[in-house]
Amino acid sequence: MWRELIVLSGALIGLAGVELSQQEKAGVSGEDVIAARQESMDMSTIAIGSMREAMRAGREAKAEAYPAAALAKWAKVLPKTFPAGTGAGESSADSQALSAIWRDRVGFDQAASDFADATARLSALAVANETAAFTKQLDEVKRACNSCHGRYKAGAQGPPAK
Repeated sequence: MWRELIVLSGALIGLAGVELSQQEKAGVSGEDVIAARQESMDMSTIAIGSMREAMRAGREAKAEAYPAAALAKWAKVLPKTFPAGTGAGESSADSQALSAIWRDRVGFDQAASDFADATARLSALAVANETAAFTKQLDEVKRACNSCHGRYKAGAQGPPAK
Protein backbone atom coordinates (compact mmCIF):
# COMPACT_ATOMS: atom_id res chain seq x y z
CA MET A 1 0.00 0.00 0.00
CA TRP A 2 2.85 2.40 0.76
CA ARG A 3 4.14 1.94 -2.78
CA GLU A 4 0.83 3.11 -4.21
CA LEU A 5 0.70 6.08 -1.86
CA ILE A 6 4.22 7.16 -2.75
CA VAL A 7 3.47 6.86 -6.46
CA LEU A 8 0.20 8.79 -6.11
CA SER A 9 1.88 11.49 -4.06
CA GLY A 10 4.58 11.88 -6.69
CA ALA A 11 1.96 12.35 -9.37
CA LEU A 12 0.15 15.00 -7.40
CA ILE A 13 3.38 16.89 -6.87
CA GLY A 14 4.15 16.59 -10.57
CA LEU A 15 0.75 18.00 -11.44
CA ALA A 16 1.54 21.21 -9.62
CA GLY A 17 3.44 22.27 -12.75
CA VAL A 18 0.55 21.53 -15.11
CA GLU A 19 -1.16 24.86 -14.45
CA LEU A 20 2.05 26.62 -15.40
CA SER A 21 2.39 24.53 -18.56
CA GLN A 22 -1.05 25.60 -19.68
CA GLN A 23 0.11 29.18 -19.48
CA GLU A 24 3.36 28.21 -21.25
CA LYS A 25 5.40 29.81 -18.47
CA ALA A 26 7.26 26.69 -17.40
CA GLY A 27 8.09 25.51 -20.90
CA VAL A 28 6.52 22.10 -20.34
CA SER A 29 5.67 20.47 -23.64
CA GLY A 30 2.32 19.02 -24.63
CA GLU A 31 4.01 15.62 -24.59
CA ASP A 32 4.98 16.16 -20.95
CA VAL A 33 1.43 17.20 -20.04
CA ILE A 34 0.09 14.06 -21.73
CA ALA A 35 2.61 11.89 -19.91
CA ALA A 36 1.77 13.49 -16.56
CA ARG A 37 -1.97 13.02 -16.97
CA GLN A 38 -1.58 9.43 -18.18
CA GLU A 39 0.62 8.49 -15.25
CA SER A 40 -1.76 10.26 -12.88
CA MET A 41 -4.65 8.29 -14.34
CA ASP A 42 -2.63 5.11 -13.85
CA MET A 43 -1.98 6.07 -10.24
CA SER A 44 -5.67 6.79 -9.76
CA THR A 45 -6.42 3.28 -10.97
CA ILE A 46 -3.82 1.88 -8.57
CA ALA A 47 -5.22 3.88 -5.64
CA ILE A 48 -8.81 2.85 -6.35
CA GLY A 49 -7.75 -0.79 -6.70
CA SER A 50 -5.76 -0.62 -3.48
CA MET A 51 -8.71 0.85 -1.59
CA ARG A 52 -11.03 -1.79 -3.05
CA GLU A 53 -8.61 -4.54 -1.95
CA ALA A 54 -8.42 -3.01 1.54
CA MET A 55 -12.19 -3.16 1.83
CA ARG A 56 -12.23 -6.79 0.64
CA ALA A 57 -9.62 -7.56 3.29
CA GLY A 58 -11.93 -6.18 5.99
CA ARG A 59 -10.10 -2.95 6.76
CA GLU A 60 -11.90 0.07 8.10
CA ALA A 61 -12.55 3.05 5.83
CA LYS A 62 -10.50 5.35 8.05
CA ALA A 63 -7.39 3.38 7.08
CA GLU A 64 -7.97 4.57 3.51
CA ALA A 65 -8.40 8.26 4.35
CA TYR A 66 -5.05 9.31 2.92
CA PRO A 67 -5.36 7.68 -0.53
CA ALA A 68 -9.00 8.81 -0.72
CA ALA A 69 -7.98 12.41 0.05
CA ALA A 70 -5.15 12.26 -2.48
CA LEU A 71 -7.53 10.97 -5.13
CA ALA A 72 -9.98 13.79 -4.35
CA LYS A 73 -7.18 16.37 -4.70
CA TRP A 74 -6.18 14.91 -8.07
CA ALA A 75 -9.80 14.95 -9.24
CA LYS A 76 -9.97 18.71 -8.71
CA VAL A 77 -7.06 19.39 -11.07
CA LEU A 78 -7.81 16.69 -13.64
CA PRO A 79 -9.56 18.99 -16.16
CA LYS A 80 -6.50 21.26 -16.23
CA THR A 81 -4.41 18.39 -17.60
CA PHE A 82 -6.30 18.62 -20.89
CA PRO A 83 -5.11 21.89 -22.45
CA ALA A 84 -5.68 22.48 -26.15
CA GLY A 85 -3.24 20.63 -28.36
CA THR A 86 -2.98 17.50 -26.20
CA GLY A 87 -5.53 15.30 -27.91
CA ALA A 88 -5.02 12.22 -30.04
CA GLY A 89 -2.86 13.05 -33.07
CA GLU A 90 -2.03 16.59 -31.91
CA SER A 91 1.47 15.80 -30.73
CA SER A 92 4.04 13.03 -30.97
CA ALA A 93 2.72 11.51 -27.72
CA ASP A 94 0.30 8.61 -27.78
CA SER A 95 -2.90 10.14 -26.42
CA GLN A 96 -6.31 8.51 -26.22
CA ALA A 97 -8.02 11.83 -25.48
CA LEU A 98 -10.80 12.30 -28.03
CA SER A 99 -11.38 15.66 -29.68
CA ALA A 100 -14.82 15.59 -28.03
CA ILE A 101 -13.10 16.93 -24.89
CA TRP A 102 -12.49 20.26 -26.60
CA ARG A 103 -15.63 20.27 -28.79
CA ASP A 104 -17.81 19.56 -25.73
CA ARG A 105 -15.78 21.24 -23.00
CA VAL A 106 -18.89 21.91 -20.91
CA GLY A 107 -19.79 18.22 -20.96
CA PHE A 108 -16.22 17.17 -20.23
CA ASP A 109 -15.93 19.62 -17.35
CA GLN A 110 -19.23 18.29 -15.95
CA ALA A 111 -17.98 14.70 -16.18
CA ALA A 112 -14.77 15.76 -14.42
CA SER A 113 -16.83 17.56 -11.78
CA ASP A 114 -18.90 14.41 -11.24
CA PHE A 115 -15.66 12.49 -10.66
CA ALA A 116 -14.43 15.18 -8.25
CA ASP A 117 -17.72 15.06 -6.35
CA ALA A 118 -17.59 11.25 -6.13
CA THR A 119 -14.01 11.30 -4.83
CA ALA A 120 -14.75 14.10 -2.34
CA ARG A 121 -17.61 12.00 -0.96
CA LEU A 122 -15.29 8.98 -0.81
CA SER A 123 -12.78 11.01 1.18
CA ALA A 124 -15.44 12.28 3.58
CA LEU A 125 -16.72 8.74 4.17
CA ALA A 126 -13.20 7.55 4.94
CA VAL A 127 -12.69 10.32 7.48
CA ALA A 128 -16.06 9.47 9.06
CA ASN A 129 -15.06 5.78 9.05
CA GLU A 130 -18.30 4.82 7.30
CA THR A 131 -16.91 1.57 5.95
CA ALA A 132 -20.05 0.19 4.27
CA ALA A 133 -20.85 3.51 2.60
CA PHE A 134 -17.18 3.98 1.63
CA THR A 135 -17.16 0.58 -0.06
CA LYS A 136 -20.30 1.46 -2.03
CA GLN A 137 -18.86 4.87 -2.92
CA LEU A 138 -15.89 3.17 -4.56
CA ASP A 139 -18.43 1.87 -7.10
CA GLU A 140 -19.68 5.43 -7.66
CA VAL A 141 -16.13 6.62 -8.25
CA LYS A 142 -15.63 3.84 -10.79
CA ARG A 143 -18.91 4.76 -12.51
CA ALA A 144 -17.75 8.37 -12.79
CA CYS A 145 -14.49 7.18 -14.36
CA ASN A 146 -16.28 4.96 -16.85
CA SER A 147 -18.83 7.63 -17.73
CA CYS A 148 -16.12 10.09 -18.71
CA HIS A 149 -13.93 7.54 -20.44
CA GLY A 150 -16.88 6.23 -22.42
CA ARG A 151 -17.41 9.66 -23.97
CA TYR A 152 -13.96 11.20 -24.06
CA LYS A 153 -11.36 8.42 -24.30
CA ALA A 154 -10.48 6.29 -27.32
CA GLY A 155 -9.73 2.60 -26.90
CA ALA A 156 -10.30 0.17 -24.09
CA GLN A 157 -10.78 1.27 -20.51
CA GLY A 158 -7.69 1.34 -18.37
CA PRO A 159 -4.25 2.59 -19.22
CA PRO A 160 -3.16 2.76 -22.86
CA ALA A 161 -1.08 -0.11 -24.16
CA LYS A 162 2.55 0.99 -24.06
